Amino acid sequence: MKKRRSELIKQHIDSFPVLPVTVARLIQVTSSPECSVKDIVDTIHSDHSLCLTVLKIANSVLFGRPQKVDSIKMAVVILGFNEVQRIALAKALLNSFSKLAKQHKPFADRFWEHSFVTGMAARVIAQDQRITPEIGFMGGLIHDIGKLIMFETFADDYALERWTTALSNEKTLHEELQMFSFTHDMLGGQLLRKWLFPENLITAVAYHHRPGDAATEKAFAHVIQLADILSFYCCNQESLGDQHILTAVHTSLPDLQNAWRNLGLSLDDDAIAGWFHWLVTNREQCSNLREAFSA
Repeated sequence: MKKRRSELIKQHIDSFPVLPVTVARLIQVTSSPECSVKDIVDTIHSDHSLCLTVLKIANSVLFGRPQKVDSIKMAVVILGFNEVQRIALAKALLNSFSKLAKQHKPFADRFWEHSFVTGMAARVIAQDQRITPEIGFMGGLIHDIGKLIMFETFADDYALERWTTALSNEKTLHEELQMFSFTHDMLGGQLLRKWLFPENLITAVAYHHRPGDAATEKAFAHVIQLADILSFYCCNQESLGDQHILTAVHTSLPDLQNAWRNLGLSLDDDAIAGWFHWLVTNREQCSNLREAFSA
């Protein structure tokens, strides 16, 4: 049975569509050392939907611009070439699950709210840790994409409440592995590799539940791991009850501060509480970000 499920997963990933032409072209263009702003603008200008997304992200709370960004050229300058590429990849990836989102809207709304809030959390944490914050947002946004692959492949067995919207922990990951021969983080990494995502994003997503096992990008994977926890409790604040966010985090990740210290990262309870407060305050912005990617 496990072998059969492993084959089904492989077939499902292999059946994913190829990259949209604009995105494939964008990857090619941005890989050139002679790439210019004009090259990027010329590549994406015919894709009205992508242009809208790039503009909305440039104007989002993530970048906090004092002035409105009203041209694609300005948006590309502000975001940078690599970030525009990551946005295009993520938009194409999210669009590939549009049918699932329509068929299971209440679940999809919860899933994507958690995903976007995780992206927001990962960005603000990465920024404070002097890790490229744009990479943090994108890694947080797509960290659980493997859960959607699991659900599409094993809809009868991969129960939404049990696997997809609950907080993942060591126990549920072990059960995933036993039942399906894969865990969702492993699958996420496989899909991102097929879609030519940058290696740092692939590694961080594939190891966000076991960042200590990553050969590279350990710090990035640790950031997404913490962002995932903070996002869950931000989106499900009733789960805290009388429990403080610090207690919840340290219960979920008891070795968190030691692991961060060993990587040369700074982490204290004030920082964790501050990030959580920022998330709670800005949570409503996730709907604007989702709208941007759905443009």
